[in-house]
Amino acid sequence: MSDVNQSCGGAFGIRLSPLITHHYLLLVAAAQLALCTPLAHASTPQALLFRNGDLLTGQIESLTPTNGLRWRHGDAAAAIQFQQDALAEIHLGSQSPPPVTSPSFCFVRLTNGDELSGNLKLLDEQQLVLETWFAGTLTVPRPRVASMRPAGPTPRAVFAGPDGLEGWTMGKPLAGNINPGQWHFVNGAFVASQSASIARDVKLPPSSSLEFDLAWRGQFRHAVALYSDSLQPVMLDSAAEQPAFGDFYSLQMFHFGAQQMQVQLMHVRHKEARRELGQAIFPMPTNNSAHIAIRSSRELKTINLFINGVLVKQWADPDFAAGGTGVRFVAQPIGGSVRLANLRVFEWDGRMAETLAPLVPNVKVDVGRLVNRDSVAGRLVGLKDGKLRFAVADNFMEIPMDRVGQVDFATDRAQTAPVQAGDIRVFFAGRGSLTFTLESWTEKSVRASSANFGKAEFVPRAFSRIVFQPQP
Repeated sequence: MSDVNQSCGGAFGIRLSPLITHHYLLLVAAAQLALCTPLAHASTPQALLFRNGDLLTGQIESLTPTNGLRWRHGDAAAAIQFQQDALAEIHLGSQSPPPVTSPSFCFVRLTNGDELSGNLKLLDEQQLVLETWFAGTLTVPRPRVASMRPAGPTPRAVFAGPDGLEGWTMGKPLAGNINPGQWHFVNGAFVASQSASIARDVKLPPSSSLEFDLAWRGQFRHAVALYSDSLQPVMLDSAAEQPAFGDFYSLQMFHFGAQQMQVQLMHVRHKEARRELGQAIFPMPTNNSAHIAIRSSRELKTINLFINGVLVKQWADPDFAAGGTGVRFVAQPIGGSVRLANLRVFEWDGRMAETLAPLVPNVKVDVGRLVNRDSVAGRLVGLKDGKLRFAVADNFMEIPMDRVGQVDFATDRAQTAPVQAGDIRVFFAGRGSLTFTLESWTEKSVRASSANFGKAEFVPRAFSRIVFQPQP
């Protein structure tokens, strides 16, 4: 497949001509940097994108509001000077933030849409204080905070792979399948170019998160069997005629027309008719690839499908009866192939994606949304010993942070930091962004200020992208 062995040459070779007047290279910039820069260091390729669509590779030497950008390029003997008003973006390469290890780690969304992350050190009715790896201590006025989402405990890893075919079971040919294929292990991934099944008992927990990267050429139909006790494929239209198997769920994903994808979930039983639990249709992911996350809970009787981090469908089954712990992947490519990589299984604590609804003005209470789907409405007065303290009516409730999915802060006193002329927006590696007034950017530090956090000094490698003249 074309995405197995990628070359890191082409548009991001250091010897690229100084200016390339093709606007589509804006997309190439992000794609090539993601593929070709696994490690971030001083020589990581960077890309400068101009407002007229031109592109230039190289490295930042310095950036200040008064002197503009000084840019190093392999074909230039000295740094090249550019004025800031000619710049659109700078892509800084793909970088990975440190792993989350603290139970107090959380994501904080500000009223202007920016997002910070770090260990929550202090929270009271005046301010929120984060300890970050990229800027030390940051203090945000409480009226500038829209929501807070604790990351929760690090989930227990159950399985990671694939690292070969050992331990996996290839599916036997089914009746009517004249030319069955097989999955192959190539460069750290399973690849299939014909209809093929592969399965394993991964000890799927009762509450689980199953994640993997899927890429394809041509059209495809891909099925995932969840909570299966059988490692062999099942012909769904004649399930009763096949060897006995326990209940399982069949999640199917396939092309729907040229530009859409359809997903559907079925509860499959041996001697009874399968139950259709619903379907969803949505735009086909770009680049013929997607990160798939399937989060299931026997307790909540739900199965949730996320594609590229977005919840596309939640199914509920009152008769959640699947008893196995295995998974089975069935590929049915049409005129192409399918690649499955980075398979991970974790215990899931029930947390869903955060709610990013627009702020509703004049809400007078803070709302805590708990992991178990309960909620508490009142005044969040502070943090003590790892517990959030809510004043509700005449009482106080203390809730451990690991039980909190998200807190939406009252908006009756909310304030939004004003946008200053010349402000830039930076995007963190991983997730999150900040809008600030830049003082200076060098290889060693980024100095900036904002009404959201005052003055701060950042580690440059924390950022993956700079956007000039950002939209509010």
